[in-house]
Amino acid sequence: MYAIVDIETTGGRSKTDRITEVAIITLDNDRIIDRYETLINPGVKIPPMITRLTGISDEMVQDAPGFDEVADEIWKRTSESIFVAHNVNFDFGFIKQHMDEVGKAWRPKRLCTVRLSRKIMPGMYSYSLGKLAQQLGRTIEDRHRAMGDAVFTAELFMKLQKLDNDGHMAFALNARSREATLPPHLDRNVFLSIPQTRGVYIMKGPKGKVLYVGKATNLKKRLSEHFRQTSHSGYKNRFVEQIEDLEYIVCPNELISLLTEAQLIKKYWPPFNRAMKRISLNCGVFAYSDQNGYGRLNFGRVGKWDKPLLSFKSQHEVRTVLDSLCKDFDLCARYCGLQESLESCDDWFGKCFGACTLEESAKSYNQRFDQAVQKLSEFEHSLIIRGKGFTDKESSVILIENGRFKGHGTIASNENELSIDKVKDSIETAYDDQDLQSIIRSFIFQIHSGNTKEEFEVVSI
Repeated sequence: MYAIVDIETTGGRSKTDRITEVAIITLDNDRIIDRYETLINPGVKIPPMITRLTGISDEMVQDAPGFDEVADEIWKRTSESIFVAHNVNFDFGFIKQHMDEVGKAWRPKRLCTVRLSRKIMPGMYSYSLGKLAQQLGRTIEDRHRAMGDAVFTAELFMKLQKLDNDGHMAFALNARSREATLPPHLDRNVFLSIPQTRGVYIMKGPKGKVLYVGKATNLKKRLSEHFRQTSHSGYKNRFVEQIEDLEYIVCPNELISLLTEAQLIKKYWPPFNRAMKRISLNCGVFAYSDQNGYGRLNFGRVGKWDKPLLSFKSQHEVRTVLDSLCKDFDLCARYCGLQESLESCDDWFGKCFGACTLEESAKSYNQRFDQAVQKLSEFEHSLIIRGKGFTDKESSVILIENGRFKGHGTIASNENELSIDKVKDSIETAYDDQDLQSIIRSFIFQIHSGNTKEEFEVVSI
């Protein structure tokens, strides 16, 4: 038995948006034996854009049952059948989320008529439901209403059954094939070629357009999470439907993954990446001496004529760096701008020896303060960051020359004497910008604080 399903919703997020209509057509092989449809009160306002698309308004669902009232009926019609839908993961994801909320462990087998159409009827110019109908000489009555779309999906599925001479449906029902969880337009072999290793992945849509760039410690696992739509919500939920191809770059460690991801985002400007598409370093760290001669650090917005020791993208990033300095050099949290209390500071951010209550002399305190400022200013000098390579015989290297990121590459792991000229011969030159500098600065502080899972060495040149 097959349950041909279509739903209408208030939006594209299965975890936060709600179902407004469900239609289920029951097939016994190639014969329709039952139909079921109902409006559902979503319990929230239906966005005007959705009403314009589907025609379903708040007034129409006002007296409709809630999902909890029809859950048993939907369960009865789908749980023991094979769940079939056009872009099945969208409909499946919404109903599963709603079933979870009413305490039902619902997980029928599923088939996607988009993926099946691409395999059984190759060569179509589009596999959207409306465009398929046009190419097959059919007109969908009540387009964008659940029963109207379900009726054509059922007709399409019966046609695919007749044309499936190569067993594509049987193969898709095999859980090990992963067909049920893959994006509708992605070739299964492309996904199978992705390794289970650290790296950066690139999701591509129609005509090779880069849709999204991300990083992962396990590329295949992370992509599987994307495809199950369990790793994100909001507007990203629907971009999975557009994926037609995948590329990846294997990276030896976390820092190079971060830098590679940032560089690719800047190169392709993917529509579904929001991070790093706005460059604004507007929070700076400033050093000064107070009236008692104690060195102090503070942070704030950077004006046009201000000259901070360093600038950062956010106040959170600044506080993280100051927290690290405070702990590493036993500075006073009040004198680092981390504690606003007028009383003596506590030891939350590190050990204070009483500078804030004048128990420790300015001379003694400033010795550690000057070391902290020197550590903060090391980013303006030349550094080499050495980390794990692809094999035991090599190490990764990242070069910062006079405060500017120059690129990364690999050298022999037994190379003990590092120099700028030696490293330059081994790196692939890269452009530098504020985001990349910010990533490197933050990571260096993690290295100094021992907060990285991998081993790195920072060499001042």
